[in-house]
Amino acid sequence: MGRWDDGGSPDNGRSPDNGRSGKKRNYFKLIRRIIFVGFAVVAAVVLFVYFSTAGLNIEIIQRGGPVETISVKLSNNNFNSINNVTVQFDDDPIQPLGNMGPFASIFVSPDGGDSNFKKVVVKANNGQIEATKNR
Repeated sequence: MGRWDDGGSPDNGRSPDNGRSGKKRNYFKLIRRIIFVGFAVVAAVVLFVYFSTAGLNIEIIQRGGPVETISVKLSNNNFNSINNVTVQFDDDPIQPLGNMGPFASIFVSPDGGDSNFKKVVVKANNGQIEATKNR
């Protein structure tokens, strides 16, 4: 008569009467999704860290001991070069530093060994980029 006269069922053997639940779990697809979600989370964290530290950063480093030294680390955490970088400690004369390439760092000390400065001002790209750090 019909197509199912041979005694088989239309669900290809996955009926509850033969011990299977009707849904077959595919572990390969589940593992693949977990890996893709993991890559997406790692990419989001890396981008967040990169964008939070991108730009021109100033770090004041003070070392004690028999001879106390103080220096300022300027970092360009960007994919682009910055030009005409200058640094000024308080009201001292401006020190030209030149150009900084991508992901470059420069250590600068105040002229004359004056370690009592309160503020560092860094300008670049003819004043378009400016960063200030207070001590």
